[in-house]
Amino acid sequence: MNLEKKKQTIANMLGIGKGRIKFNPERISDIEDAVTKQELRALINDGAIIIASIKGQKTKKEKKRKGYGSRKGKKTARMGKKKRWVKQVRALRNYLKSIKTQLSKEKYWEAYRKIKGGEIKTIARLKEYLGGQL
Repeated sequence: MNLEKKKQTIANMLGIGKGRIKFNPERISDIEDAVTKQELRALINDGAIIIASIKGQKTKKEKKRKGYGSRKGKKTARMGKKKRWVKQVRALRNYLKSIKTQLSKEKYWEAYRKIKGGEIKTIARLKEYLGGQL
C-alpha cells in the first residue's frame, strides 16, 4: 500500500518536510490501519514513525564572519565597559580564590580590595603584587 498520503498528513501536522519522516518496516501494518491524526501521533510516540533530524546547509547566521575586517564600531560597542569589567574582576577573583590557601587572611583581602578598586587589572599584575607570598 502507498503511504505517501500518511507521510503528507504527518508532515502537515508537525510542520516538517516529508523527507524527514521514516516508517519502521516492522510496524507497517499498524501505520496502514491508522486513520486519524491522534492515531498517527500515538504511533510517533511508540516509535513506529520516526522523525529524522534536520540535515543540509548551515544558515546564514551560523556562517557569519567575525574577523577584524568585518567588525564595525569600537571595542566597547561590541562588549560594554561594565561587562568587560565584570569579566575581568571575576577572572581575577577566581584566580585569587584558587591560591587563597597560600596567602594570609590580611593579604588575601587586601588584594581582593585592590582588584575591586581597579588597581590590579591583570593576573600578571596580581602575581607581581603577591610576589613574596606565593
